[in-house]
Amino acid sequence: MRQQFFVFLQCASGKTYEVGQEIARRRNPSVITISSISGEWDLLLDVRIDSRKDVGREMVGLLDKIEGITRTNTIVAYPIFNPEDIYFNED
Repeated sequence: MRQQFFVFLQCASGKTYEVGQEIARRRNPSVITISSISGEWDLLLDVRIDSRKDVGREMVGLLDKIEGITRTNTIVAYPIFNPEDIYFNED
């Protein structure tokens, strides 16, 4: 089973696209999407990692030695809501 994480990245001024491109260049199969976002954070990664792996090591390996990353915040997503499993009563 794969566990989902959202990783927020803050980048040095003017480095957002370089950081995003470097992550994409690494072609890590765990990175599903890389999005440029507005606000406090610059990039948002949707990451899926095999639940049997050491998540800390996987995240360090993913972002290791990428210049321009100043701060990260990783959030675990728990898949409890599936739209296909939800039925709404329209009465």
